[in-house]
Amino acid sequence: MMAAFTITPVEKGILRCRHTEQFTPEDVQSLADFFYDYGGKLLVDLTGTSGEECAKYMKLFRPMMPTAAIFGADLDPAILEISESYYTREVRYFKTEEEALTWLREQ
Repeated sequence: MMAAFTITPVEKGILRCRHTEQFTPEDVQSLADFFYDYGGKLLVDLTGTSGEECAKYMKLFRPMMPTAAIFGADLDPAILEISESYYTREVRYFKTEEEALTWLREQ
């Protein structure tokens, strides 16, 4: 069975996390473990996914995400907002992959 996401290198210090399938409980745990361990920057590619499914998981994963630029799905950027009580890294939504990568490189 395939995982619901793939992790591939983009360039030094930046990995791409591409959402590819419906999440299973095992995928959720696996992605949470990755976020916990990964200290670099993440380009989150949601191309071909529904905004509703993404919104559900963004709320879950947002507190543990590394510095990340998200693109590819029609998302309400408000779902990325988080309580100040969390020690969190910056996560932003962009319309295009080019904008997302430009921002990540500047972080």
